Amino acid sequence: MKKHYIAGISLFLCFLAGFFYFCWIRRYPILEMPDAADQKDSLIIYSCERESLLDAAIPLFEEKYGISVYTVTAESKELLKMISQESNGVPQADLLLGGSLTDLNEQKSLFLPYVSFNDKYLLAPYRNTCGFATNYVLHGNCLAVNQTLAGRYGEIKSYSDLLRPEFYGEIALADPAVSSSGFEQLVNILDTHGGYQSDEAWELVKELLYQAPRGIYENTADVYQRIASGRSMIGLSREDSCAQLIQEGADLKLIYPEEGTLFTPRTVAILRNCSHAEYAKHFVDFLTGKDMQDILGTLLTSRPVRRDAQTSLFLPDIDSIPVIQADPDDFDAHREEILMHYERIRREAENYEPGN
Repeated sequence: MKKHYIAGISLFLCFLAGFFYFCWIRRYPILEMPDAADQKDSLIIYSCERESLLDAAIPLFEEKYGISVYTVTAESKELLKMISQESNGVPQADLLLGGSLTDLNEQKSLFLPYVSFNDKYLLAPYRNTCGFATNYVLHGNCLAVNQTLAGRYGEIKSYSDLLRPEFYGEIALADPAVSSSGFEQLVNILDTHGGYQSDEAWELVKELLYQAPRGIYENTADVYQRIASGRSMIGLSREDSCAQLIQEGADLKLIYPEEGTLFTPRTVAILRNCSHAEYAKHFVDFLTGKDMQDILGTLLTSRPVRRDAQTSLFLPDIDSIPVIQADPDDFDAHREEILMHYERIRREAENYEPGN
């Protein structure tokens, strides 16, 4: 059995002789979990991380520990649904990589308590205070602008600038109901315009959705890839993936909204009752170690959480960005209400035509 699978999932569940699931992947048609002989020295990760991070971290981990890693990828909501539905409380995987704490808090009983010995080296606001989720990178919101297409339309500084008529039909964003980064962009907009109870904030959300007919995507990667390829002018995206595209030669510009930018840590958490808890702990420690944090920060354009880690030249110093501190517990507690409000507006926007 081949070792490092990166699987992009199109899931469906069936209950025949137990619980099985299948997924489409880029490199192989069907992902099979390791058989009993392979499982002894293996680690299975459910991930919503970008492929470049997995490709960098996993081979190094395998080489260091002699452990084979198998990876299934999907959006965080899909993965949490899979974990919660797996039979008898025994998860197929050992780790969940890439979700936000807001997502994980909804089902915290699924996770094993663990605090890495590297926790003391992390930036103070991003240390493990919940007891089960370890932060390893920061995801910052941004507006990704295709300079070739949008450069002639003048400077873009804020979310409000996206409402200009020339940008109608040229905006892409991730669906907050499915995508963690999509929900974080929604939180960013609401928090910087009065909060989730503000009519002004929701009016801006409505106008943005009206500007983006057929521009809402389930997969975060679809957003920044559309901008880089010129299929859309502007995307509500995240800085790490866009900075990597710039590093690779894409004609993109990162705009941090002048209203304020939300930075949210990405987490790795061990699944309760998993088969390889010790290997999973090794992976958490490895991911937050100095060497791996330097790689994440330089080669991969992620923003590391270790205070002594290096950062990419393609990312601005965080001190130059207007960072906001939204209350994650408050938004988490009202998540269902927020998403219901968003869904009503989205349905209205589907029927909107300019000039009506």
